[in-house]
Amino acid sequence: MATTMTADEIKALKGRGWLLNKGTDTFSARLVTMGGKMSAGQMQTIAAAAREFGNGEVTLTSRQSVEVPGVPAAAVEAFEAALAAVGLSVGGTGPRVRPVMSCKGTVCPHGLIDTFSLSEKIHRKFYVGWHGVTLPGKFKIAVGGCPNNCVKPNLNDLGVVGAVLPGGARGYRIILGGHWGRTGAAGRAAPAVLPDEESVLAFIEKVLDFYRANGQPGERFCKTLARIGFEQALALIG
Repeated sequence: MATTMTADEIKALKGRGWLLNKGTDTFSARLVTMGGKMSAGQMQTIAAAAREFGNGEVTLTSRQSVEVPGVPAAAVEAFEAALAAVGLSVGGTGPRVRPVMSCKGTVCPHGLIDTFSLSEKIHRKFYVGWHGVTLPGKFKIAVGGCPNNCVKPNLNDLGVVGAVLPGGARGYRIILGGHWGRTGAAGRAAPAVLPDEESVLAFIEKVLDFYRANGQPGERFCKTLARIGFEQALALIG
């Protein structure tokens, strides 16, 4: 069955985090998580909403969000209200900073940094705080606790990886310009290892300011770096 909705109606809902289910007039609600974490109560509410408004299924995405398929357009507002009551929202689409991914480095024996703490700060400052800021393209961030690379920080527009400095101190290595997809490629590490979370947040803001100022419409960050040159881009980022 083909959809009876117009392209503009579908586009408007997609901008809010609602993705059309192929061949139907129903949508998948993309729920935003903070580094892939949810409370047990939030999970119970998602399950109840999936039964009441969707088709009773819940799916997990490759970027640690949760989707509830089979929700009709008429139920969008009611679904969003039910999830908002437990602090969850629908979103994570469009040319802006996307929800932040995080490995479990905080509790993992291999973790060198507190990944949950940093990913939450990045999420609040740049996903929430910059939500109204339109970028040239989507911008994905991942935080990994160690070089094991479980959450693939090197395949994100910006990755943060826990590192050990000479002398045994721990720091934060930044990787720029990675991307997934048909022509995916690993990013390149910035030369300096940052000493603390505040330095990481300040550097991310500089990177986003650079991308806003220098990226062309529709151009992913990796393409901006390639066009300008990695070393020149680092000089401009400062």
